[in-house]
Amino acid sequence: MESTEKLTSANIRYLLTMKSFADSGKMIRGAYLAACLHYKKSSVHSMLENFLALGMIEKAAGGIVHLTEKGIDTASRYQTYYNKLDSVLSACFPELAEKENAILALLAEIPETSLARFCIEKNGAKS
Repeated sequence: MESTEKLTSANIRYLLTMKSFADSGKMIRGAYLAACLHYKKSSVHSMLENFLALGMIEKAAGGIVHLTEKGIDTASRYQTYYNKLDSVLSACFPELAEKENAILALLAEIPETSLARFCIEKNGAKS
């Protein structure tokens, strides 16, 4: 199910990082996110408050954050989009050493319905 919120490249970076932490069994804490993403703790706190308001995370005791079902679903979809764009950009522009910022910018600018269609078409579901 597609989210109605427009996500920025920073939102997507945070979500993918939190998903990575959760997938590897690591607890999600603001301080860990700040260190991993090289952001100030105050910036991370603000972003987490935004995700809380969007219903994508829940806060637990001790500053631990958990992705909600909505957060997991959104992060999973964007991980799929990220992986597909990474594959295409790698094939088309093999000389690009660092593609993360370009991919995140594209993800933030392309409507999610178009991203979903792109992934379906690239997987051969449509001709």
